[in-house]
Amino acid sequence: MAGRLAGVMAIVCLAGAYAWFAQGEGAGQNAHYALVRALAEGTPRIDETRLEIGNVVTHDVVEVDGHVYSNKAPGLALATLPAYVVLERAGVRTTGDPTRMLWALGLVGTVLPAMLLLLLVARLAERLEPGFGTATAVALGAGTLLLPYGTVFLAHALSALFGFAAFAVLWHERDGPSRPLHVAAAGLLAGLAVTTEYPTGIVALVLGALALARPPRLPRAGAYAGGLLAGLLPLLAYDWWAFGSPTRLSYGSADVLSPGSMPGAGDDRFFGVGVPDPGVAVELLFFHWGLFQVAPILAAGVVGAIVVFRRGRRAEALVVAAVAVLFVAFNSGFWGPHGGTAGTRYLIPMIPFLALPVAVSLRLAPVATGLLAAASIVLMVAMTATDPVNAWDGEVLRRLTSADGSAPTVSDFLGVTGWYAVAPFYFFVLGAVACALRATPSPVTKSDVVTGTAAIAAWAVVALAAPPLLAAAVP
Repeated sequence: MAGRLAGVMAIVCLAGAYAWFAQGEGAGQNAHYALVRALAEGTPRIDETRLEIGNVVTHDVVEVDGHVYSNKAPGLALATLPAYVVLERAGVRTTGDPTRMLWALGLVGTVLPAMLLLLLVARLAERLEPGFGTATAVALGAGTLLLPYGTVFLAHALSALFGFAAFAVLWHERDGPSRPLHVAAAGLLAGLAVTTEYPTGIVALVLGALALARPPRLPRAGAYAGGLLAGLLPLLAYDWWAFGSPTRLSYGSADVLSPGSMPGAGDDRFFGVGVPDPGVAVELLFFHWGLFQVAPILAAGVVGAIVVFRRGRRAEALVVAAVAVLFVAFNSGFWGPHGGTAGTRYLIPMIPFLALPVAVSLRLAPVATGLLAAASIVLMVAMTATDPVNAWDGEVLRRLTSADGSAPTVSDFLGVTGWYAVAPFYFFVLGAVACALRATPSPVTKSDVVTGTAAIAAWAVVALAAPPLLAAAVP
């Protein structure tokens, strides 16, 4: 009972941490926000609303037949539209600086989905490795890119929730008799993921293979396909409304895109994606803001996935591997693999899959995994507290130690500013970590201390040596 209460409190603390920041506007955020405003006015066009979203002009647009549209998938805008309408009618300001409205919409479209995702991961990790669900969820929520970008009005958290939820439904279904309704539900969630973020089609394809991995295959294929189509209906309807065709996406070929809106649109790339580049794939994992550089805890997820495979959960482990590999390969061929910000944020939908097996690593090597988690949390907390969108400039440490380097928080709405305004965020994260430690058994051995020391030392060596080596290898 105490462990369950600690688990709930850990998620509550993380919810406070995510909600504390009001990161405000940016090119990506404003593209989503302009679409929300346009939908509220009864149109998919952002000709006017893109000019009514504050001081930051978004370039994440497409131009079709003389009209301008957001190039984002519509899922986040559709999910937050009801909240926007309610807030607007309640008198919340919708003109000028959009920070307050973006924060409020973010509670619905990013913070809430992130918390639901953490609860799903905790529950599934608990089934995988009893006693380690809460710690796994906290490692994901505080030690990966989900934290910094879960405080920004972007679609990554929502699409990650839908994609992982589809996986969780199939995992549960595979533990009992074949249930087509569960398979259809997984397809629905996978379709909603694609409606929210196009690249999550990778997740939908991989989970389709998982759905067909057991008999009877034909009914299961029909159930999954039917659910998938239902999840795609909002996207198809939006495309038909906006572009006159249900198959014409907002992020498409060169004839759809306005000049300069997407580098590489005019060459042989398909939707901005070309042949995977192994060099870029390595950068995505190990360069300055590479995935394993800033979130080494996910390396423990790789080890855990191997153990899960050897324990007999082969299909599930292969899904984790396939989603991770395909996301890295896909983004290595994309014209802008780093997302224009610090960290490889386009990989966020795959991160929960890779975080789930961390539960196994926590059981087998608690010190090693715990130290990697601690390093990840420190890095992610620093990035979040100093504006994750601008962390690409390498000035995180300077901003962290300066009097005015913290990201804006909800206290700014009350006129309370300064370095101390971010202090509650740190307390929330520390509270989540403390709850995770309270809920987790700790069978530490001397050999694990040695392994842990070696693991953190190996990460430090790679973190220091990989970037200059990769930089020297670039022609």
